[in-house]
Amino acid sequence: MRQVSESEQQALGNEYYEEQDSGILPSNGNGGPSADQDDPERPRRRKKLRRLTYQQNLILEGFFGICAHPDDSQRRHLSGATGLSMQQVKFWFQNKRTKAKLTIKYAFINYSFPVISLLLQNDLGKQENYDLIVYNNKLTAENRKLKEAHRNALCPNCIGSPSHHQVYAEMERLRETNVFLKQQLSRLHVGIQRSSSSSFQFGMSAEDAIAAQNETLIIAVLAEIAMREFGSLINTNGPLWLPVHGGSLEILNEGAYAQECDITNMANLIGFRTEATRAEAVVLMDPQNVVEYLMDSECYGSFCPGILSSAKTIKVYSWPSISGNYDGAMHLMTTETVFPSPLVPSRKCTFLRCCRELPGGAMVIVDMSLDDGGGSSFKCCKMPSGVLIQPIMANSCKVTAIEHVRVVDTGLHELYQPCLTGLMFGARRWVESMARQSARMRALFDVNVNYSGRNVCPKGKKTLMKLADSLVVSYARSMANLPVGAWTTLCGSGTEQDIKVAHKRNDDGSNTSVVSVSASFHLPIPLRVTFDLLRNNVLRAKWDVLASGGAVREENLVCKGTGSNDNVSILHVKAATGDKGNLMILQNSWYDVSGSFIVYAPVDSMLINRIIGPGDVAEGELPLFPTGLALLPVGGTALQGQAPLGDDGETIVTVGFQILVRHAQDDVFSKTLQTAVALMADNIATIKRTLINSHPIFYRSSGSTAPFLN
Repeated sequence: MRQVSESEQQALGNEYYEEQDSGILPSNGNGGPSADQDDPERPRRRKKLRRLTYQQNLILEGFFGICAHPDDSQRRHLSGATGLSMQQVKFWFQNKRTKAKLTIKYAFINYSFPVISLLLQNDLGKQENYDLIVYNNKLTAENRKLKEAHRNALCPNCIGSPSHHQVYAEMERLRETNVFLKQQLSRLHVGIQRSSSSSFQFGMSAEDAIAAQNETLIIAVLAEIAMREFGSLINTNGPLWLPVHGGSLEILNEGAYAQECDITNMANLIGFRTEATRAEAVVLMDPQNVVEYLMDSECYGSFCPGILSSAKTIKVYSWPSISGNYDGAMHLMTTETVFPSPLVPSRKCTFLRCCRELPGGAMVIVDMSLDDGGGSSFKCCKMPSGVLIQPIMANSCKVTAIEHVRVVDTGLHELYQPCLTGLMFGARRWVESMARQSARMRALFDVNVNYSGRNVCPKGKKTLMKLADSLVVSYARSMANLPVGAWTTLCGSGTEQDIKVAHKRNDDGSNTSVVSVSASFHLPIPLRVTFDLLRNNVLRAKWDVLASGGAVREENLVCKGTGSNDNVSILHVKAATGDKGNLMILQNSWYDVSGSFIVYAPVDSMLINRIIGPGDVAEGELPLFPTGLALLPVGGTALQGQAPLGDDGETIVTVGFQILVRHAQDDVFSKTLQTAVALMADNIATIKRTLINSHPIFYRSSGSTAPFLN
């Protein structure tokens, strides 16, 4: 066997590793051999080079494309997946990073910028050409198999048989697919040539300009790949998507997806869990307006209250020249999504969001994570996801969303682990929020819509809607399990036995803090029944502390959303003692299987009258502290198609409230803490007792759990 020189070993560092007998050659720390090897008396052993197997190289190369700096945990997973030691995995990544840097440095030293640009274009063209050749060979092989099967199965007299037409149709489909891929490749080359013809920016060095242009070219290629994969998922039915009965959502069949796309799912080998859902809804907006809400990070949160804790645009790679049109835009965004429970960790993700206009006025927005090598961003990694927005009539459109992520849910509490995968952070929750907010905004500006109760002026409706959304946002942020933020946890984890208490100090100089108390617990009642019983005003006097046994009635229906259980309303509480009460409640509630909410706050009746009337009310006069309940279904037979999601099974309830506390003395805060925990424990027990053992008038005589509600 021929000896390999040191230069050849360095050039092949990502494919070989040196071995002496059964282990890697020991090193003195400077890259050379140890002192034992320098001993002239000791016979020198012949070095062996072991080539990595195809599977080992595939795993290492695939992970290097995602993360170039793996931590100890990831190296341990890679070691187990490849059969190499952790030291060998570490050296492989070091050699790979060094080789990548030397390649760029060599190109920069030996070539001018125009030549480097041509080289980059040539490399991209070669790669795309190679991909097309591989795909063309695959199609040729499939075509050959079809011809062989046709030749063996049919006689000359069976040319007009149905099987012959089926084979011919399959061949035509393959030809059309090949033509489409060639057109996409030509379009991509044109875009690369346009971007490469841009001039230098003054003040940039040649190395920075090369890096910036190279980054934009790579981003454009990745966006094209993500668009293509998203298009294949959005238009595919059959075994690839598993419908959920009554849930208006579908779950990706991972086995069929891996087989159809001919991929090996490496996520489970390194500790990830895959979630992929698809859902659709009708949004009462023009497609262009929906795109503006989703592409603008400041408006994005208002379109999805209670879901997004934060959204920020980090970098703009491409911005269209036409004002108001996002066709071709590419933004790098960071978002943090939450579910209102102290037992569910939030998900923070950085991803590329690109927009493209399709024929017929349709728009598509695709998201895909771009990792920078840090370990924290791997807690949530977005695969090609996004929304397809199709116009159906004037000022309305059909929105189809796919949410496909890989996450590490190590902090998810066991109470929520039996929940349906992709329900809390899936596509259903996003599209339902868009549909709800668009319906409410249309009803808000429709002067011909009159609801029950007193007439509310348009300005008052807008103020009440903003207050209702702010209640949901404040409630979700205070209940959610955020890693860092304004809320400081004082005690508890958030279970029924260990109630969580957190506080946030006000910075207005008032020496006060807002205390948030929350807990999640299990309720052996279906979601549909639980929501209806909590919304019932007759039962409310038994469990709501604000009602205190008094009579509760709906004073005003401010705004409706997509259904009868989706509205913003004002409730009036009449004291049980017969005194004239001045307490009013502003309530925001909606029902959905991906998360139902009843969030409310007490408001003085005089302030409500000022809002409803033509008078002006400053925002500083409206300090509201929300109380609420978040509901999520668990269990049931929806996947088996026996009962709609939420109509059977059980419910996980998260209850929480906020109170204002003054820091008058040191021991006041500790006394308030004990009082809040006792109040929450008593409230949970009261809710359970009321809903499970309520009066028989609220249940059907046939034994069904569905209540009679007027």
